[in-house]
Amino acid sequence: MAAQSVPADLLLEQIRKCSITHVLTVPDTVQKSLLAALAHQETPRLLTVCTEDEAVGINLGLYAGNQNPMLIIQNNGFYACLNAVKSLSLDARVPLLMLIGEFARDVSKASSENALRAVHLLVPTLETWGIPYFRLEGPDDAGCLCEAYERAHGDRGPAAVIVGAPTC
Repeated sequence: MAAQSVPADLLLEQIRKCSITHVLTVPDTVQKSLLAALAHQETPRLLTVCTEDEAVGINLGLYAGNQNPMLIIQNNGFYACLNAVKSLSLDARVPLLMLIGEFARDVSKASSENALRAVHLLVPTLETWGIPYFRLEGPDDAGCLCEAYERAHGDRGPAAVIVGAPTC
């Protein structure tokens, strides 16, 4: 079960389809081509922040201001901001769409078969917190971004898209 790269333009198309206004990021090397594509666009607006906690807080503020934000982060950053996700999305019931890159994943193996904890514990962590997740393992899965968006807004909480391979 190998993950395949997904073209940045395909993901950008899905982001626009969801009417995302702002993309908040602590830069993720797995999604660097997507971030580069976003940097050359006027909309959605790309905002680079210092920490994932900060991104979750800004997400809440933008949502309260009738904007439509999302996050691009990596697995390690997700672990770092769990308290903010709990407080500012799960408890406050604020939609939070997260594209989470699987930093350091061996793409020739399923995530669950990777030796690194940051990779193989991502799904169990999401499940423990009751956060719905979708797997982006190749170009055919690109539509899951909009599914996750609908889930986050329908549930008024977090939803994650796990990006299994570097974008291209």
